[in-house]
Amino acid sequence: MRLIVTAALAVALTPFAASAQMPAPKQQFMSMATSSVGGSWFPLGGAMAKVIGDAYPQLKITAEVTGGTADNLKLLKNGQVELALSTNDMAYLAAKGEGPFKGAAISNFKGLLGGHAIIWQVYTLKSSGIRSLKDFKGKRLSLGAAGSIGGPTGQIVMEAYGLKMNTDWKPEYLGHGDGPGALLDGRVDGVLIISSAPTAAVTDITSRRGEEVVFLNPEKEILDKLIEKHPYWFPAVIPGGAYKGHPNDIPNSFGSATILVAHEKVSDEAAYATVKALIENHGKLVAANALAKEWSRENATRGIAGVMPFHPGAEKYLKEAGVLK
Repeated sequence: MRLIVTAALAVALTPFAASAQMPAPKQQFMSMATSSVGGSWFPLGGAMAKVIGDAYPQLKITAEVTGGTADNLKLLKNGQVELALSTNDMAYLAAKGEGPFKGAAISNFKGLLGGHAIIWQVYTLKSSGIRSLKDFKGKRLSLGAAGSIGGPTGQIVMEAYGLKMNTDWKPEYLGHGDGPGALLDGRVDGVLIISSAPTAAVTDITSRRGEEVVFLNPEKEILDKLIEKHPYWFPAVIPGGAYKGHPNDIPNSFGSATILVAHEKVSDEAAYATVKALIENHGKLVAANALAKEWSRENATRGIAGVMPFHPGAEKYLKEAGVLK
């Protein structure tokens, strides 16, 4: 953890100010773990860092390229970053020491702010002959970069079809930006990305191949069982018009919430300022990154409430703002 301590700066009163005003954060550097370059979290993290830095120049935040959710939580565990984007399902499993974190629970992080939904998107080409997830038997499926949410989620879904990883199908670990090229070159038979829709990598291949791209979601009966077993997931659709050649909603996807979390050693003042800056400068955040539309006051507790504790600094601001009681 990197700490640079200087004199605190005065902070302006807000409409939500409580009797005990939160002091301004001290000058410090913080790293925010995001995703691979082709994922949607890297530019979002960059936009967040700028908005926070503009509001609080003493908070100097750098968006770091990473392998994604599981990687981000492990970086937090090791104290290599102060902030991280995660999904609520992986954060839940990490705190419980379950799934990919079995025997290696991660408990040194707290929730800051809830944000946008990310959804399952598996794409292939019509020429592959693959028409259902069960058709991946004997095939190669890219799950995203090693450490991303695609790994454990892909394994769970494929096992629902009775297909075991490395026995019935082969996983490949490619960054999202490399997925389209690998599919077109025949190095993989399909690509999984769990992200917002639209997302850059899928826009890339659909802009070139349009309706030749096939999306594969679980059949409804499989999806219902998955959500029953994993209640932090929720049903979703890939919106019609999100991608070229696909004007209609594509049903039976599912998703989780993207959240911003912090190492427990991040000061209350820095956590308070981070959440305040993002909430009160929502318009600037959206102008910098359209994905930030859902990172609003209305969704501030999404994916955190009932899943993990809030960081005390974040909790203080959200209570002052009337979001938490």
